[in-house]
Amino acid sequence: PTPRFADYRGLIDDGFYLEASGDSSYRTDNGYYFDFIGRNLGIRSRQLDMRGGKQGTWEARAHYQEIPRYLGYGTSTPYDGIGTDTLTLADDWKSQPFQSIALKSRRKTYGGGFTLQFAGNWNWHADYERQDKSGTKAFGGGVFAINGAWFPAPLDYKTDLFTTALEFNGKKGQARLEYINSDFNNNNLSVTWDNPFATGFGDEVSRSALEPDNKFQQLSLAGAYRFTSRFRFSGKAYAGKIKQDVPFLPYSISPDYEDRELPRQSLDGKLETSMYNLSGRFYLVLADRLDMTAAYKADKRDNKTPVDVYMPVITEVWPVGPRSNRPYEYDRDQWKVDLRWRPTYTTRLMGGYKNETLKRTYQDVRKSDEDTWWGEFQFTPWHWFDTRLKYEYLDRDNSVYEPQGNYDRAENPLMRKFNMADRQRNRGTVEVDLFPVDNLGVNVSYYITDDDYDESIIGLTNAKETSINLDVNYAISEAAVVYGFYTRDKIKSELSGSSSPANTMIWDGFTKDKIRTWGLGFNGQAGKKWTYGVDYVSSKSDGDILVDSGAGEGP
Repeated sequence: PTPRFADYRGLIDDGFYLEASGDSSYRTDNGYYFDFIGRNLGIRSRQLDMRGGKQGTWEARAHYQEIPRYLGYGTSTPYDGIGTDTLTLADDWKSQPFQSIALKSRRKTYGGGFTLQFAGNWNWHADYERQDKSGTKAFGGGVFAINGAWFPAPLDYKTDLFTTALEFNGKKGQARLEYINSDFNNNNLSVTWDNPFATGFGDEVSRSALEPDNKFQQLSLAGAYRFTSRFRFSGKAYAGKIKQDVPFLPYSISPDYEDRELPRQSLDGKLETSMYNLSGRFYLVLADRLDMTAAYKADKRDNKTPVDVYMPVITEVWPVGPRSNRPYEYDRDQWKVDLRWRPTYTTRLMGGYKNETLKRTYQDVRKSDEDTWWGEFQFTPWHWFDTRLKYEYLDRDNSVYEPQGNYDRAENPLMRKFNMADRQRNRGTVEVDLFPVDNLGVNVSYYITDDDYDESIIGLTNAKETSINLDVNYAISEAAVVYGFYTRDKIKSELSGSSSPANTMIWDGFTKDKIRTWGLGFNGQAGKKWTYGVDYVSSKSDGDILVDSGAGEGP
């Protein structure tokens, strides 16, 4: 079977499967209840939810879910010790057949919670969840100067998540105070592997750190209040803290460098996050059929990780010059205003403006400022016809491009990273909904995005994406529906590059991808307790890549 189809589903073998899904409910006259929901209980993507209690007083709940991932199927490896943190090679591994393995993982999530309602308008919630993820994943490491090893690394994670909240729900206002605590633990903090390309200079074994243990906690407050029928205010604020303090590995596992002194025993990583709506978000009715929404949001990441100078050893045997870590942080401010006007019963006009300012540290661009203007027109002349047209224009300007450098690896000063480059974006949407008869629905839509990086000489210079969609559904009866869809996507991009920072000859690359997807299906209900459905989906993609060397030759 195709691994991509099996991904998240768990249908890895040919044959028939018992899905085993169902719902069950129980109610009493005095308000007690119990609900049971099961999905895919017969396969590896099973999900189970249960909840019960007394309406208006309390509720207890529990859940369980499995998510399978298939990251590589039919792969093989010469390594022994698959699934552990130490992978070894036999002395005669070159003459022995590789063993077949499947790079796969399974995430199991289980937990429960309790809700207590008291004093009429108050609710208290407490939930605990544990996630266990186990299996293998592809992992790569450099060995010596030009070679690399690609092997199955172990997965054995545990994440504990605790959430508690106090809520108030009144006639005019609502509020929620919430606390979240997350604890991530990795049972394998490093992986060690034999070097298949050892040269005999202390590079026989390599080691790399894996995802470190870390802790996260966050306190948030959200609320809303309706002052009048024309004015409503809402807002949210949170503050969080992330900490990672796992001891460093030595610079190298090689005896020649394992005693090389580190500037500190651990990263002592500390990150503080915060978000708040200074003025909140409000909905204001200006006049009949005219209203406005305005919002302001500030998002900040304050990185308090100390900066030190390190003397790393590349591929266990290659010492390089000093370099310091870069604790990235940012401040993001967003504000927007939207207007909605309904001049007639069949017509609606909408428009708005949005501004986003992003300030960064240790990045090639210190400040980005993006303005967005948009407008939308909706027209519904008849109950069976609805159309929508939307246009957006986005203009991003940046401060002076200041390459931070990649230590001893030079970068071309003309290069611009696409997410930090000046950009003009035009985006449009046309959508039509038709209901010619009561049991037939047709949707046709067209979407286009055109990006122009006019200040970029090396890097992405232009990108364009279009999509055409057709959806049809027909109700055979009140209990059965048949449907189908077709989608055609086109993605084009143009980029320029140079073989080296000192080379003034620029090459141009052009990519074009076409993706066609269609599907058919039907579903229905048999009686009060049974549902059924069948789906068929087919997708085909074609791609072209053309390169002009810059030497006057055709692509």
